[in-house]
Amino acid sequence: MIIRLRDIQCYAFHGVLEEEKLKGNTFRVNITIEIDTPQGVQSDDIQDTLDYRDVCDIVQAEMRITSDLIEHVAWRIKQALHTAFPAAKDICVTVAKKSPPMSLPMEWVEVEL
Repeated sequence: MIIRLRDIQCYAFHGVLEEEKLKGNTFRVNITIEIDTPQGVQSDDIQDTLDYRDVCDIVQAEMRITSDLIEHVAWRIKQALHTAFPAAKDICVTVAKKSPPMSLPMEWVEVEL
């Protein structure tokens, strides 16, 4: 079974430039977690599956830690999710930064692990 949390919105202070760390920016995080079909499918009990709130809490905690690179942020989120959900077969994390300071206009820059 695959569980996806899409477009988790965060305001954070990641970036190489000092201005990015002071001003902050909007970030979007997508999480895909592959797990064996949990008992929650039949029991309808949150205790028998992956709680989306726990995933969001992990994303929020890692987004609060300032980093130069969104690659590093994505790696930290992925590591924290693996620790929290060791039964996960696969975890994909995408972190996107809105309107990064580039020489050409750009809506988003994105990293996927």
